[in-house]
Amino acid sequence: MRIEATYHISTPMFMGGADNGTNTELRPSSLKGLLRFWFRAVAWPQLGSLKEVFEVENSIFGSTEGQAKFLIKIDDNTLMPNKKQIFNKYTYGLNYLGYGLTEKGIRPYIENGRSFTLSLFLKKSVSEEELKFLKQSLQALGLFGGAGARSRRGFGSLSLVSLRVENNEEWNEPRNVKELKNLLRGFLNKVSRDDTLPPYTAFSSKTRIFVKKGDKDPLALLNEVGMELLRYRSYGRASKDKHVLPWGEKAEQIFADDHDLMLDFLNGKRINRIPRRVVFGLPHNYFFSGKGKVSIEPDSKGQKRRASPLFIHIHKLADGNYVGVLSLIPSQFLPQNVRVEIKRGGQSKIVPVQVNYDVISDFLKRPTLGAKVVWPNE
Repeated sequence: MRIEATYHISTPMFMGGADNGTNTELRPSSLKGLLRFWFRAVAWPQLGSLKEVFEVENSIFGSTEGQAKFLIKIDDNTLMPNKKQIFNKYTYGLNYLGYGLTEKGIRPYIENGRSFTLSLFLKKSVSEEELKFLKQSLQALGLFGGAGARSRRGFGSLSLVSLRVENNEEWNEPRNVKELKNLLRGFLNKVSRDDTLPPYTAFSSKTRIFVKKGDKDPLALLNEVGMELLRYRSYGRASKDKHVLPWGEKAEQIFADDHDLMLDFLNGKRINRIPRRVVFGLPHNYFFSGKGKVSIEPDSKGQKRRASPLFIHIHKLADGNYVGVLSLIPSQFLPQNVRVEIKRGGQSKIVPVQVNYDVISDFLKRPTLGAKVVWPNE
């Protein structure tokens, strides 16, 4: 049996790693890893236990004890690397969301507007349940996700265009925002029934999905989202008698208490909580002119990062317009017994993990963002 999924690359895809992006190839192993991630996301609310999830995962994707139940191939003949600069001093939102992508100069990327087909060749031993999970994983990748560096921040967004099983089309590409909303609701109705907070990133009744309308320019849309996120999170830089954003607008300073908390830490005062913005992911850093840098990260030697629960995805509609799909997918923030370390040089403070996902929900609800809730139903 063969499954063919065709994806449209909605935003530039940065596939390179620490070698400054010299390897821009979209590899089958990378796509397999993404499908495994989204399998876990859709499987948890339907299976309900870690033991069952990992058993089915190992059966489908393989483990040290056995091979995967499918072979994977990518038709990527048109995915040539591009070095045209997409960042400049005026793309404030893109620069913010793409932090780190240009630290070492212009980094090659796979340009948006292209498509590729991912083919899965299934073994005869694949069960009906496993087939269902594979199709749901392919759909989730093409509705909420992307590939490459900064994919949770909207780069490398993949829009599912077609899903064929044995040449039978099983996907209707949404023609407009209304159809996309219906697709999202239909998908989440199947995979978001669990009421508990998942132990890892997975869909549940606590998942929140918002949609922001755009036009035919996906980078302009992503830039708008990035600027609004910067407005929401930034303390601003001092300029005369006020603090301003990079484009001169006065900073809202919604999280001034986070700024003051870290300043208290630097001044040797006792603190007993973490900044509210930690919920956006770790590590989380602060820079104070003349005082240095404060870094915040898990205190576990084996885990120094916590990826953001906010997923920014730019989706292409059949009419040629683009839409932002903004997803809050909450889960247990850190493993049990892992706390957060706040440090600067030799100065360190261990603080319990206390995060509030409403911090991200409040961003998604901002009138100036202009996003509309899709899930739970309006």
